[in-house]
Amino acid sequence: MTQAHNTEHHGPAFTAYMVVFGALSIFTAISFVANFAERHGYLTVGMGFAIILAVAVVKAVLVGTYFMHLIVDWGKLYYFIFPTFILGAMFIVVLLPDIVLGWPHVGQVPSPPVGSSGAHD
Repeated sequence: MTQAHNTEHHGPAFTAYMVVFGALSIFTAISFVANFAERHGYLTVGMGFAIILAVAVVKAVLVGTYFMHLIVDWGKLYYFIFPTFILGAMFIVVLLPDIVLGWPHVGQVPSPPVGSSGAHD
């Protein structure tokens, strides 16, 4: 008595992974070329930053959708991402008073560390 195996495959095929790998390689090369061009004066610092940032965002989306299988489980993503954004916003709001009140004000001289008297024996 043999059982039929379920050969149903969820997710992209092997060729899709290879295409994404090729795209990631090309985008990495673009980042290196943009960095080289910026260092040698062919691009401005802002333009090099914009190119490298755009390439990084595209690479992150490709990795997330294909290698992390979000393309298959896109419907479940909302259950994870929305609470994360809500908790992140709450974290910022809760810590904002500490950040603002702990920031040194203009003209304020920081106090010396505790235990240092200023005179050495």
